[in-house]
Amino acid sequence: MTRDAFRVLLVSLAGLLVGLPLSLAAVSGLCAAAGVAGVDRVHIVMVAGPVVWTCLWFGMLWIAGPPPAKPQGSRKDASR
Repeated sequence: MTRDAFRVLLVSLAGLLVGLPLSLAAVSGLCAAAGVAGVDRVHIVMVAGPVVWTCLWFGMLWIAGPPPAKPQGSRKDASR
């Protein structure tokens, strides 16, 4: 396993183990701050929590992934 693949695997596991509970708690806290209670709050948390987590996970993977390769023809020849 390459170093980049191992880093992406670790970020993915951390996002699953830490990011999902934190995103559910954040959405629940926002619902509490907005005054939503009862079944409506449960439904909002069940739908919006995983959506927030998915966006967070893809963002973490985008940051942890290898940098994009530069095209070979981008530099001009120094001999000319």
